[in-house]
Order: sequence, then C-alpha cells, then structure tokens
Amino acid sequence: MFKKIVYYIFMNKYRVAELRKKRGWTQEVLAEKANITVRTVQRIENGTDVSLDTLASISNALLVPVSELFESIEEEAKEVEIMDMSKEQLIQLKYRQTITVSITLLVIAAILLVMSILGVEINELASGYNTTLSWLAWVSLLLLLIGLANYYLGVKLNEMLDQKYPLTKGIKLKEKKERFENFWQFFSIYWWMIFPIFGFITWFISFFNNL
Repeated sequence: MFKKIVYYIFMNKYRVAELRKKRGWTQEVLAEKANITVRTVQRIENGTDVSLDTLASISNALLVPVSELFESIEEEAKEVEIMDMSKEQLIQLKYRQTITVSITLLVIAAILLVMSILGVEINELASGYNTTLSWLAWVSLLLLLIGLANYYLGVKLNEMLDQKYPLTKGIKLKEKKERFENFWQFFSIYWWMIFPIFGFITWFISFFNNL
C-alpha cells in the first residue's frame, strides 16, 4: 500500500517550504528536527524526493499530518490514498506511544525489583563498614541500571519501533509543544525522575530517624 502511495504522490506540489517558513525555520533547522540531510530538504521542496520515510520525518518535524504537506492533489484517487496515509500515521503513532509506555513501566519495575534485592545484599556486606559505603554502592548500581535502561529505551527500542512503525520514524515527543494526553505519556518520558526522588525521600527519613 505504501509503495502505491509513493507512486501516486509523484509530481504533486509540496507545501514544505511554506510550512517551514511560517515557523521561521531555515532548511538546516528543518533537516535537524526531521533527522535528515539539508540536501534531502532541498530535494523535497523542489518536488524531486517522494520517499515515504522522508515524508513521515518531515510531517513529524512540522507536527502536521502527511496530507498537509501537499499544495494540491491532482486526482481524487490520489487524495484518498494520501488521506489514508495520514490516518495510518496517527494509528501507528498511537501504537508506538502505547508500546513505549508499557515497556517503560516494565523496565522501571525490573529496576525496582533488582535494587530491592541487591540493596539488602549490599547492606549486609557493608554492615561492618561505614554506612556511607553502602549508600555509595547502592547509588552506583542505581546509576548503572538507569544508564542501561536509558540506552535501551532511547536507542534500541526506538530502532525497533522505527522498523515496526515507519510513519513515526524521527518523531521526538519531548519537542512537541502540546500537552501530554495523559499521565502515562508524561511518565514514559520522565520515568527516571522517580529514582532520585525516591532516593532523597529514603535519605530524608533515614536522617531524621537517626537524630
């Protein structure tokens, strides 16, 4: 279906330059936000690039449906196909967000479980030493797990979702200036904040208990 869409949109006029200029962006800025080259931006503005991945990246960067990238669509059949592509893009984005939130929650649960189990072991091993040593070991392990989780969620998971949902490739939710749809969408991006907050609360309670 997508190859058919790419064939249909050939020779139609793009509004990419118009939309870019309305935002006050240069071609370089659009290229950076869409994760493509400046040369690619130039080609699509000249109507010589109709790559599906390029269209998806451009629409995501401009925060508009794919159909709004076109100035005119010559035939009704082509318009129907492009509108279908826009609907499919929204569906894929919804699926991507759901999967991202679900996997993020699983990763957080795994980190909490590991830290709970190893935290007990660390306390027992460091019981004969300075309490500070126990905290340093715990914090170091926590930072290691957060780093690994961030790499997986930020790199590996995105690579997998880019292949599964090509119309959402290049989108960056943190750069959108719109409100989050729900708490879980917010949580999927700022999940790492739970650990320093939890650590501070634990330290705060422990400090006053020792007074």
